[in-house]
Amino acid sequence: MNWIEKYRPKSLKDVVGHEKVKERLRNWIESYIRGEKQKPILLYGPPGCGKTTMAYALANDYNFDVIELNASDNRSASIIKRIVGQSAVSSSIFGKRFLVILDEVDGISGKEDAGGVGEIIKIIKKAKNPIILTANDAYAPSLRNLLQHVEVIELKPLTTTQILNVLKKIAEKENLNVDEKTLRFIAQRSAGDLRSAINDLEALALSNDLSYEAAQTLADRNREANIFDALRVILKTTKYGIASMALMNVDETPDVIIEWIAENVPKEYEKIEEIEKAFDYLSKADMFLGRAVRKQNYSFWKYAGTLMTAGVALAKDEKYRKFTPYSYPKIFRLLSKTKADREIIKKILKKIGEKTHCSTKRARFDLEALKIIAKENKELAADLVKYFEIKEDELKALLGEELASEIIKIIKKRKKEDKKIKKKEEVKKEKEAKKETKEEKKEENKKEKEKKEKPKQMTLDVFFK
Repeated sequence: MNWIEKYRPKSLKDVVGHEKVKERLRNWIESYIRGEKQKPILLYGPPGCGKTTMAYALANDYNFDVIELNASDNRSASIIKRIVGQSAVSSSIFGKRFLVILDEVDGISGKEDAGGVGEIIKIIKKAKNPIILTANDAYAPSLRNLLQHVEVIELKPLTTTQILNVLKKIAEKENLNVDEKTLRFIAQRSAGDLRSAINDLEALALSNDLSYEAAQTLADRNREANIFDALRVILKTTKYGIASMALMNVDETPDVIIEWIAENVPKEYEKIEEIEKAFDYLSKADMFLGRAVRKQNYSFWKYAGTLMTAGVALAKDEKYRKFTPYSYPKIFRLLSKTKADREIIKKILKKIGEKTHCSTKRARFDLEALKIIAKENKELAADLVKYFEIKEDELKALLGEELASEIIKIIKKRKKEDKKIKKKEEVKKEKEAKKETKEEKKEENKKEKEKKEKPKQMTLDVFFK
């Protein structure tokens, strides 16, 4: 048995940290036992912080049987309905109640899991048994409709000290002659992921070398850093060094990361000049990304990386001490809609690109800027819509029915006013033309009259008659 399973806590009291969360879970399940209907709980936080472990420990403490569906299972609507649906409303064959655990629900997406979230919502509405859901990111786009039906609880990463204490206990039980310096290094290196720290300690024990140097040479598993944590570092810090290191362990390509940053800059920064400066850095970063692809020289990525991290971080005057809920890039949602919608967005990007003489990829920044302007200054947005020659159906696909309708109303009102002005000008010109024609005719008549009345010229013949 691996050490993760061997030392997994069987009771909530043995779970390290998260005291308030544990207390809330106890109150929640006791309310269920008393027959009081409760919302399901969605536990979210980084890998290895104890989400699934707490759910199992809770079930064990209160003698519930567990039905679990995790990321390795097919989680289509039909599978969820068949396996989870019945368990949510019935008891086990031994008369125990079920605790339903849906693990990593933010991973439910794609064709294999089609309709999964929708089916979960249906089950939640009918459920008589408690349901716990877990996720790394509670605000993933796929969970948007689910959030109103659950109680969301965040689990913070464990501290180095908390992880160190667990490692000390395991080392003692396994009779490992390992010093505290080595254990502390493993704890720090885990970045709050207890599961990863225990795996590292077990790997070290299996290598039969428990030295500090051996711990340092452990292969890096390249854990994916949470993109939200990286964003928080970039958008909160004002330190060049800290910002430039933020993406070190994020397992995403720069062209994806830049969209995340572009989406969330206006949410964090409040001053127009800061937003302008940040987008200027992002624009320059995008140029380097484009150059890397065109020249097939990916050393340009490092320049793009510095601009999109340290550049954006230093665009602000000081750190904003507020909580900002960062969000998934809307451009990805737009591009993942129906084929018709995708084609519409492509058309808009092409129009913007042609007008601004840039690539459609670079035009995405202008597209995002247009969406921000549309909310803040509809008059200016109407000017831009007219300039880029964006049609009504295109605008609705981009901004949504309500906001697009407001801007369309402004454009139509302007057209009406322009028509009136044009009509007035035409009437004025017509009057002026008539007046001019009348005066010309009058002048012609005058000349004709003068011509008729003109006296005959005298000649010498008169004197010789």
